[in-house]
Amino acid sequence: MECKACKIAHKTEEYMKCRICLGKYHCDCLGIKVKHFLKYTEEQKTTWTCPMCLNVTQRVRTKDNTPVRSRNMQALEDDSLNMSCDSFEPSAVITIPGPSASSAVSSGPTVSNTEVTMENISALLDAKLNASRMEFMDSFRKVLKADVRAMVKHELESTLKNLKDEFTATTDFMCDEQRSLKSDININADKIKNLESEKTKLLSEIARLNARLNGIEKISRSCNIEIQAVPEQKNENVLGLLKKLCDVIKLPLDDGKISACRRVAKHNATSSRPRNIVVTFASPRIRDMVLSASHRYVKAHPGRGLTSIDLEIPGETRKIFVTEHLSPEQKSLHAASRQTAKERGYKYVWIKYGQIYMRKDESAGAVLIKDMDSLNKLS
Repeated sequence: MECKACKIAHKTEEYMKCRICLGKYHCDCLGIKVKHFLKYTEEQKTTWTCPMCLNVTQRVRTKDNTPVRSRNMQALEDDSLNMSCDSFEPSAVITIPGPSASSAVSSGPTVSNTEVTMENISALLDAKLNASRMEFMDSFRKVLKADVRAMVKHELESTLKNLKDEFTATTDFMCDEQRSLKSDININADKIKNLESEKTKLLSEIARLNARLNGIEKISRSCNIEIQAVPEQKNENVLGLLKKLCDVIKLPLDDGKISACRRVAKHNATSSRPRNIVVTFASPRIRDMVLSASHRYVKAHPGRGLTSIDLEIPGETRKIFVTEHLSPEQKSLHAASRQTAKERGYKYVWIKYGQIYMRKDESAGAVLIKDMDSLNKLS
């Protein structure tokens, strides 16, 4: 690198480059110490203008052949590279001497005999404006940063306050709703507790009434028998069939002991079985006598029992059954008992005085079937 001042080229990184003429100057030729040069910023280095372009100082040849060194170059040892004429007094007079520049002396600062042109003035103004612009931009950035920070802080505080108020209102509303809901739950819990208590009482009352109704129905049927599976015929004499049955089981009855004899409607209308015959006797004793005689006849004829041939009914031979007259509930329980007996290996199922009994075999005891729970408890 060749210095424009000393015209000596040697390797060094401590040099200044003019932004106008692009000339390079050693820091030693400019009188700038290395410690000061290291403090300069890149912006200061790129905006630096040499004395020749600023036309501010007068070249003075020194012993070391450095034409740009002068007493005014000591200003470069400051932290600023401002080489403008800001230090001039208002009354200072700038003179441009003739050929003998060494004899020209004025009361103000001296300038070189270089012609003052618009380019030099423009460069001086640019340097001044650059410094002022940088100072203004730094100040503007600080103010803008403070304003933006205050604005953001204000907006955040306002937003957070609104969110806090909305959250507080929401939580208050939820707490009120929760208290209301809890109160409703407590009220409903009390109602449910009362209803459960009433339900227990009602179930107990229903069970008592059912037992009483069953007792009444049993009493109302205490004089009745039911003859099942008797084939139906057109213009049949049901009373004659009953008398024929009594003759077969060897228990003849006169008409005074028979209160009623009729066929009744089917419990299941879709069933193909014939309608049952219900007979009402004058007393429960007569009913029991007929039932006992029927059971004796069936035991006396194992595997055959009573049939339609015994009653002299023409057509296909069918078994006939003589049982107690049960209520619809008891009939359903009797059917379920027979089904359970088949599934669990019980050998005997019978009815006596309106009660249903089951026995597993000859050596086992009889089990009273009161309801479906009794069936479920069987082993």
